[in-house]
Amino acid sequence: VQYLMPFVERQRYVIPQNCRLHQENDVFRDQEEHKIHVDVNEWQCGYCKKGFLSEVFLDKHLDSRHSNLLNFTSGKCLADLCGALHCDHVLNSRASKSKCNPAAAARNRHLCEVKILADISDS
Repeated sequence: VQYLMPFVERQRYVIPQNCRLHQENDVFRDQEEHKIHVDVNEWQCGYCKKGFLSEVFLDKHLDSRHSNLLNFTSGKCLADLCGALHCDHVLNSRASKSKCNPAAAARNRHLCEVKILADISDS
């Protein structure tokens, strides 16, 4: 989703609220908004102000201490869309041994963009 949203913003598309990619439908959006990047190797929890040396440790803290704040009734995990969006290729693009087919990733990305455009034009 991280590589798709710049495309959507650049094209000035408006994602309809009933689309799974709309930010209001992201179950982890509130947690992401409560991650404070203070400085290099310094993160802070926006809920309780506890400090961390990396975002990974902050994520673990959010999972263990603040997961009760997640709203699973109205949101979905956007990672569920990774198969369609082919996030694994983007996230692992630095890996030297990749099982990902770049042509398939490009095709999947294009299909996803087409789907988003269809959702946008239907609204």
